[in-house]
Amino acid sequence: MKQKGVLTLYRDIKVLIFDLDGTLYEDTDHFDFYAEKLCEKIHPDHQEAFKADYEAILKGEHPLRMGMSYDTVEDVIIKHFDGKITEVYQWNGEKVPDHQLAKWTNHPLQHDYYSFLHIGDLWWVPAAIARHYGISKELAERAFLETREFMMTPAFNMAELNGFKESLEELSLHKNLVLLTNSPQKDSEVILLKLGFSDYFECKIFNGQKPIQTKHHINKIKEKYRVDYKNILCIGDNAINDILPAQELGCKTLLVDPHNISASSDADVIVRNLPEMLGELKKLF
Repeated sequence: MKQKGVLTLYRDIKVLIFDLDGTLYEDTDHFDFYAEKLCEKIHPDHQEAFKADYEAILKGEHPLRMGMSYDTVEDVIIKHFDGKITEVYQWNGEKVPDHQLAKWTNHPLQHDYYSFLHIGDLWWVPAAIARHYGISKELAERAFLETREFMMTPAFNMAELNGFKESLEELSLHKNLVLLTNSPQKDSEVILLKLGFSDYFECKIFNGQKPIQTKHHINKIKEKYRVDYKNILCIGDNAINDILPAQELGCKTLLVDPHNISASSDADVIVRNLPEMLGELKKLF
């Protein structure tokens, strides 16, 4: 666990903003399901290569790794640190010469959903591979929606974290709990019901379009509850989507980093898994 100033970190927290996927549950079967659906929709000539790349990335044996980004327009892999691009690679791992880096380094590191993907959690691994192999935006969206539909079924089993529900219930009695997720409302509500968490979030924001709209949502939440940024704790598993915009506003931050890809400066507190996160939440009681 990485943390700084933990004794005073939570002193004035009044509002907690939670991400959903990877933050309120850590099951991973849906990522393989998503990969299968994407693979089905690319050209048959590329499907074996897709599967091989997916397995290689999960094993850390591919040029694209967790914490990097993928430029879908130029079809290159971006390595960056502290908001600055440091190296660029072709998909096959060949390094782009330094004299050609100006194409990327002369522009701000701006992540979005279409042209520049940050591989900050496992959702983006199969998505980046599919984009490399030419999937259309429409087919990629269909694969995502099929995955979210699967997550609403009994076939998607969700492991219960002992004490998590009770901790959220206790927190909800003294703090304002907000859900801010990029996922659609329909399936997110079902997931919350499966987890037993629905009643603890008095404000729920779906299709949040993080990181582009993260600051906008935090500002609205700040106004709604009439608090300062220092009174808000943002919790998530994707540093770019959930944490960095909150840091820039002056919020407190807690990052769940199961892939150990973060630097100590990436959040006020960094934990490896949900049990560690739960231990942090109990300090707010």
